[in-house]
Amino acid sequence: MKKLIVVTMLVALVAMSGVAMAATATGSLNVTAAVTPSCRVTGTTAINFGSYDPTDTSPKDAAGDFTFRCTKGTAYNLYITGTRQMTDGTNNLGFEIYSDATRTTAYPSALAGAISGTSANNAANTQNLYGRISAEQDVPAGAYSKSLTVTVEY
Repeated sequence: MKKLIVVTMLVALVAMSGVAMAATATGSLNVTAAVTPSCRVTGTTAINFGSYDPTDTSPKDAAGDFTFRCTKGTAYNLYITGTRQMTDGTNNLGFEIYSDATRTTAYPSALAGAISGTSANNAANTQNLYGRISAEQDVPAGAYSKSLTVTVEY
C-alpha cells in the first residue's frame, strides 16, 4: 500500500510540474552582418629568367603568376606597377611581362588599360604571367633583379 501511495504522489507531482511549465513567451532576435567588397593578393610565383646570354639571338622567356581572391560580385582591375627594367648597380636589363603565352599583349602597368573583371565567387583566381627579355641586350655580367607591385583595385 505504501508503494501505491508513493507512485500515485510521484505521478501527481509529474503531472503538476508539466502544468506549471506549460506557459511560454517569445521574442524576436535579429541577426545582422554587412559584407563589404574586398580583394586580396594571396600569393605570387616569381618570374625567374635564370641565366641570360646577351650574345644569344633569341629572347629569353620565363613565366610566373599571382593569385588573388575577391568577394563574390566584386568588380576589379588588375595591373602591375614598376618599370620593366632589372638593375645591377647602374646597369639595366629590360624585360616585359605579358598576359598571354604568345607574348603579344603586355600586362598593363597602370589603371588605364587594366585587366577588368568581376568575381564570380570568392575562390582563388590565378593570373598567369609571361616574361620575356629581348635578345642581344648590351649589358655586362651581373645579378639583375627588380621588384614590381601586383595591384588588384576594387
